[in-house]
Amino acid sequence: MALDAYVHHHLPGRLRLRIPAAKGETDELREISSAIARAPGITQVEFNPITGSILIQYSPQHYRSLKALEAVLGGSAAPIALTDSYQTHYRSGRRSRVRGRSLAARRIDAFFRQLDHEIRVATDNEVDLKFILPFGVGILGLLALRYSSTTPLWLTLLIFAFNSFLGLHAPTPTELGITAELAQLEGD
Repeated sequence: MALDAYVHHHLPGRLRLRIPAAKGETDELREISSAIARAPGITQVEFNPITGSILIQYSPQHYRSLKALEAVLGGSAAPIALTDSYQTHYRSGRRSRVRGRSLAARRIDAFFRQLDHEIRVATDNEVDLKFILPFGVGILGLLALRYSSTTPLWLTLLIFAFNSFLGLHAPTPTELGITAELAQLEGD
């Protein structure tokens, strides 16, 4: 399974990736870095476990585009799935909003992000909080149906669970753009 990585910074010959799932994972980043370093045209690879980032220096003559480098990274011993720098813009916009949020809101947000990360690690990235929460609310709705058929609470919870599941798993515009690009590449 490929690791999700975000392009944090890119200039011809220099690429910095952020891998959120590998943040704090020194051994995992070392394995990924050594697998990338074995690819042709890669001159140097450095990693930072504190930020979960990998700096790749490569020959711009060997890889004329980011797509060419992405193809090699995706086929390496530690496959990486790149997304564009949209995440960087999203994060920088989020930073300005975080400063305006209360301390309690930031702590609750950090708690659920940590919980989501731990669930992903425990399930090998197969299940996340966006799946568990609507599923759990749906189960509560079914249990409420068993104990109280006069109150439409069960129906409300089931509708909420289904709607939440669909809303949390709706593709982002970036994902739709990537899908269209992949379909175009497969058609060539």
